[in-house]
Amino acid sequence: MLGSVAVTLAILTQYAGAWGVPYFTFQTDRGSMCKNDLTGYTCSPMTLADVEYFGDVDLPDNSSVVSGTYRSTHDYLLEAIIEVPLDSADQALISLNQTFGDCISELPSPLSAKGIRKTCVMANDDVFSESEEPSSRVYLIGTGVRTDGTRLIGMVIKSR
Repeated sequence: MLGSVAVTLAILTQYAGAWGVPYFTFQTDRGSMCKNDLTGYTCSPMTLADVEYFGDVDLPDNSSVVSGTYRSTHDYLLEAIIEVPLDSADQALISLNQTFGDCISELPSPLSAKGIRKTCVMANDDVFSESEEPSSRVYLIGTGVRTDGTRLIGMVIKSR
């Protein structure tokens, strides 16, 4: 009897996070560790695959996530800082522009300006898209190149 109870508890605790039981952890299909709470879940640290998935962006494979957090409740919020090596820095900017649009020169960069050149900021602060429907997410993407050629990307994406 005690053995069957122990086996049942082991199975329950192993899958409780994936079932959404509060305060249990689980791992996404893309490798990030997440923890449930009463209203949703938080993933931190994040893998590059999850940043690409939740951010709906394709970044070079040699990119690395410096820090990243994804919070999901009835809405979601993705915050991430990514580094892209020199050999893929231009490719990363092209991917960002394809996903988030052209650089907006009037906006200040959300990245620290110290040691960063070639800054670019992409944002959608419009209420309605071209189809007169409200955009489903709001984003602020800042990018720039360090003196060593590494592209730094800071992104904040949230649902509305």
